[in-house]
Amino acid sequence: MSDAPEDIQGGDAQDVSVHQERDVAVVTLRRPPHNLLTEPVLRALADAIHGLRGVARAAVVCSEGRSFCAGANFRSGDAPDPTDHGDFEARTGAFYEQAVRVFESPVPLVAAVQGAAIGAGLGLALACDLCVVGELGWFQANFVRLGIHPGFALSTTLPRVVGPGRAAEMLLTGRRVVAAEAGRIGIAQRVVPDGDEVDVALEMAQQIATGAPLAVSATRTTLRHGLADAAREAMRHELAEQAALAGTADAVEGVRAMLEGRDPAFEGR
Repeated sequence: MSDAPEDIQGGDAQDVSVHQERDVAVVTLRRPPHNLLTEPVLRALADAIHGLRGVARAAVVCSEGRSFCAGANFRSGDAPDPTDHGDFEARTGAFYEQAVRVFESPVPLVAAVQGAAIGAGLGLALACDLCVVGELGWFQANFVRLGIHPGFALSTTLPRVVGPGRAAEMLLTGRRVVAAEAGRIGIAQRVVPDGDEVDVALEMAQQIATGAPLAVSATRTTLRHGLADAAREAMRHELAEQAALAGTADAVEGVRAMLEGRDPAFEGR
């Protein structure tokens, strides 16, 4: 592989860019300021990652703007309708098909998290092999505050990373976990000064890339054994629960409150 940086193809250039630095690719979400996800954006990201097979030995997943990824974009025309069971199930199911493809990445992924990683953004970070976060970054599984069930396989990946008790607390309360705590409990492997996230993630990815490729691949296969299948099954169950809640008064209120920037008033119906 060439030592010179070069642009390589992958996904929609408007949403995702990919460039190579020696044996490491940098895959960048370009939907600032918050890099909210829709099915087309997630598909572009998954396409870019799968385009690295035989091209890179490791990759950094990062983004432009204030937030790494603040979750799904409920304002988009591609967004699932929380008031419509059928629409929510179909659109979210298509979204999760692309999420599974991220879990099936052919190369090790290092997430470089600045600012917020909320909901699907937390799910994306945990789909990666390693995570670097800036010292002012934070993570949140905010689903119950939207009146919906957790998704993006967080019901499986979060307990795997932080343990069942901490995962239950995060998922049931929806509270923020700041960078320092995220480093202590294992969500992030490195906490770094703000602005250094990509550089440090790139160093980690380059260290991975210097290892024997077959040995790295075999080790990663062992470490992630069954993860993609478990994520697929988790999202199948999560989707069923989310679709069942779509159209409830609380789900409508939760999403509306989020869009209006206010606290929700849930009634349990």
